[in-house]
Amino acid sequence: RWPLIMTFAYNLTPADPILTTLPVGLVTALALLPQRLSTIDRGRSIIASSQPQDAVYLISEGWAVSKLSIETGDTQILDILGPGSLVGITRLSNDAQDDYAAIALESLKAYRIDINRLKTVCAQDEALARWLSQTLSRQSHRMQRHITALGQLPARGRLAFAMLRIVEVARQAGGDVINETIRQPMPQEEIGNMLGLTNVSISKLMSAFRKDGLIDYGRNRIIIRDVEALTEICGMSLEEPNPTQG
Repeated sequence: RWPLIMTFAYNLTPADPILTTLPVGLVTALALLPQRLSTIDRGRSIIASSQPQDAVYLISEGWAVSKLSIETGDTQILDILGPGSLVGITRLSNDAQDDYAAIALESLKAYRIDINRLKTVCAQDEALARWLSQTLSRQSHRMQRHITALGQLPARGRLAFAMLRIVEVARQAGGDVINETIRQPMPQEEIGNMLGLTNVSISKLMSAFRKDGLIDYGRNRIIIRDVEALTEICGMSLEEPNPTQG
């Protein structure tokens, strides 16, 4: 079924590997859209409350973060997003948050999916509707894990949680990423924002993790060495990949 869809998906990048990780119905929806792959510059919003609420976005290349405005006027990072992430999927439910935004950490590419067209396809494809429901549920579960990490874990446990989340995001694009270099542009201060920790604390903790053989890192890259140890530190397991529709 994939080669047939690829043949007619004239507006999709033919060799885009992220498409092989998606259910057929979603690729079909993408193929029906007139929009082409868009480039979003570093620091720009993928979605925001000030923008029209008429689309969701599928990240093809690059990393981003989702943020929520809080009462103090600051923003809190909610999650890390990467290739394969669906941004704005809460718009398919009644739980969309007006103060939610997703910001590109680097210049990235994303497919725009018209939300009404997607709803139409879902009404005709039960498997796709189920997959999107599972994706939305998993996103909600990740938010709950984040809240748990912030409220119950010490600093070392919070950082272990963030390292596991980086693995999950990198793994969305397919393949085993353990002991492999993960190119991720999230600076330490952004990790600190996500975990409620200062940049100094993050720097010290990451140095300690490297000394303990758990990770290695450099500019815009990280290598996860010991997932089992990170899991034990934070008491959370890696999320299983969302299966594609057969």
